[in-house]
Amino acid sequence: MTALQKLRKNYEFKKVYNEGKYYVDKYVVMYIIKNNAAFNRIGFSVSKKIGNSVVRNKIRRQMKEIYRGFANNTKSGHDIVFTARAGIGSVNFSVIENSMITILKRAKLQKSEE
Repeated sequence: MTALQKLRKNYEFKKVYNEGKYYVDKYVVMYIIKNNAAFNRIGFSVSKKIGNSVVRNKIRRQMKEIYRGFANNTKSGHDIVFTARAGIGSVNFSVIENSMITILKRAKLQKSEE
């Protein structure tokens, strides 16, 4: 499995937030915009409202691992930012996973099974 291509700069995040579409679930918001590349670039955002640095980093690691699990089954050519919502710090891994999968299905980013 390859490493994730990441969004790193503030202006890259701002472009996705301002020009992209968004999909909302109870614990996660996904912002998405086309990037005209052969791969997806991913960013993860967890606000200080979620908790202290230990909690925020735990949530970020969990979100990365969830995305990594189904990255190969996702359509290419997008910049995607996953943002954690309030309350995510008190739920377990499987609830976050279901939330992210629901959003990806709603955005029709999963490749069709052939």
